[in-house]
Amino acid sequence: MHLPTKMRAAVLHGPRMLRIESVSVPQPAPDEVLVAVDVVGLCGSDVHCYTGERSMEYPMVLGHEITGRIVATGAEVQTRRLGERIVVEPNIPCGQCTLCTRKLGRICTHKQSIGLTRWGGLADYVAVPDRFAWSIPETLTLRDAATIEPTTVAVHALSHAQIASGATIAIVGCGGVGLLVAIVAIAQGYRVVAIEPNETRRRAVLAAGATCAFAARNAQEAQIIFEQAGVVAIFECAGLSITAQLCLDAAPQGSSIVLVGMGTEDVALNPLRFVRNELAMRGALIYEHPEDFARTIDLIVSGKLAPGSTAGPPQPLENLTTLLEAMEVGKLDVKPLITMRPA
Repeated sequence: MHLPTKMRAAVLHGPRMLRIESVSVPQPAPDEVLVAVDVVGLCGSDVHCYTGERSMEYPMVLGHEITGRIVATGAEVQTRRLGERIVVEPNIPCGQCTLCTRKLGRICTHKQSIGLTRWGGLADYVAVPDRFAWSIPETLTLRDAATIEPTTVAVHALSHAQIASGATIAIVGCGGVGLLVAIVAIAQGYRVVAIEPNETRRRAVLAAGATCAFAARNAQEAQIIFEQAGVVAIFECAGLSITAQLCLDAAPQGSSIVLVGMGTEDVALNPLRFVRNELAMRGALIYEHPEDFARTIDLIVSGKLAPGSTAGPPQPLENLTTLLEAMEVGKLDVKPLITMRPA
């Protein structure tokens, strides 16, 4: 296959300094593959990078929720992979440090992240390590393929609660990640109670199968809801200090709290209440390679999950800035997708 030497890429040169440019097509390293990008999903971390809330080296091409097709292989990669339809696992741990040997590669301090520390998928082509390009069937819908990465975040988060199927969980914040946690939880047999102030998002989580959804005004109201529903685990997915505090203050006796959102401000913890009620709390960051991606793909391919229902129709690269700014102010009700395919 003859490949071009130049490609389109959305290059971020600084906070809110995003330009679509013609740049060189990357050459895959010996252990990498070159992917012709089909679709890229956008998420909150892309917005934080765009606005400058999250620091990075410039210039940078964002985009880590990538699906496409392998069009070239490095010298160490089997050429039989050419033409494979794939989804990218964008977080690449070193595999050698103490954390990696403890199966904690997701918090590896030497981790590379596509779209954050190395150029991402909002371009016609992206080079990724062979082991992090997962084959997916041709029958998988484009929207399901494009939402595999964020769904894996939800699968990993749910594994932290260690609760039996049929138990009731609460999800606080039903944006993109929270809604996916609900979809995965319901598919795995959990009952879901949701706390979400936005009416549109409440309707979405109810449509996904949640038992009930409320706009609790304070921790006292939330605690009553949690106790009446028999909640045994709470997933904080909004990433705000106020919702993290609500989870801490409203958690029923013997329950666990999983922080999925990444709030940046401190919250208050009362040790006496925490100990007397035997509460548990832990964070859930992205996913572990390779187990979580493999499990998520199997769930979607088997038909047990259809995460593409959370995504909107793919939009052209030229709409990227408009979409990021709409996400920043909470104007979008579905996950936005960018298509890199020619019109």
